[in-house]
Amino acid sequence: MADLDLNLVKTFVSIYETRSLTQTAAEMCITQPSVSHALSRLRRQLGDPLFTRGAGGMTPTRVAVELFSTFKASLNAIDLAIDGTRDFDPTTSSRTFRLCLSDLGEMAFLPALMKRLLDSAPQIVLEVVPMQIDKVSEWLAHGAVDAAIASVPIGGAIRSRVIDQEHYVCVLPDGAGGLAEKMTLSQFTGMRHVVIDPSAGHHLAEAEIAALGIERNIALRLHHFSVLPLVLAGQNLAAIVPSRVARMFTEQAPLTIRELPFNVPSFDVSLYWNGTAPRSRALRWFHETVADSLN
Repeated sequence: MADLDLNLVKTFVSIYETRSLTQTAAEMCITQPSVSHALSRLRRQLGDPLFTRGAGGMTPTRVAVELFSTFKASLNAIDLAIDGTRDFDPTTSSRTFRLCLSDLGEMAFLPALMKRLLDSAPQIVLEVVPMQIDKVSEWLAHGAVDAAIASVPIGGAIRSRVIDQEHYVCVLPDGAGGLAEKMTLSQFTGMRHVVIDPSAGHHLAEAEIAALGIERNIALRLHHFSVLPLVLAGQNLAAIVPSRVARMFTEQAPLTIRELPFNVPSFDVSLYWNGTAPRSRALRWFHETVADSLN
């Protein structure tokens, strides 16, 4: 096992993450036969098939699943050690940073963040990874993303910094829901509703509605928030969203905001990153830049 070289480990991790020999070859800038040859070497040295080909791509074996966390962490530690020896200058760097965001996070935070990045680090590339709240802790731990912004706690050995405090409101077409700032419960239940899947990372309001036994007439279930202004405008439909995004929606369509007729606790929006390893200069700069641009 002593002759398991670093390139083989990189190949293994890439196949695991992409589930594709073709994508691995593209990512590593080598040919697909070279990837196949590396995988054959890995199989011989580790005494396991590691991956089997299926309809969904290259499926890892039990041994591969057990190895991945250690291999990925080892690569991250090497990258961090190398980064730590280098000077980082945001004004000239062309590094890519990966930030995990929900579509709400994209709408609420990307404009200010991109302005800051373009002003202070014009060559930096930001890659946004769509939020999957049940996977983000693993992504952070393995270095698949450099940071995440979420409104629900993320478990594991994760560091965080609060960047915003929010509460939920009801957004609905102009003229609906009465004239008062706060809706009555009968007005709320009298409308048809658009509900967003909890996997988007927003479930506090849904949990409170379930706990109170409030029944709604649901017209539409979505996995994303971004289409809501177009769906709600001109229809007798309502949706529950964070107040910052509700204000943005009212600028995009003839919509109004009403406070909910029941109490939903306010919540923190936080920036999360992996706290198990020392941060490189580049990562420290990135985390501070994200947080400062959004406070």
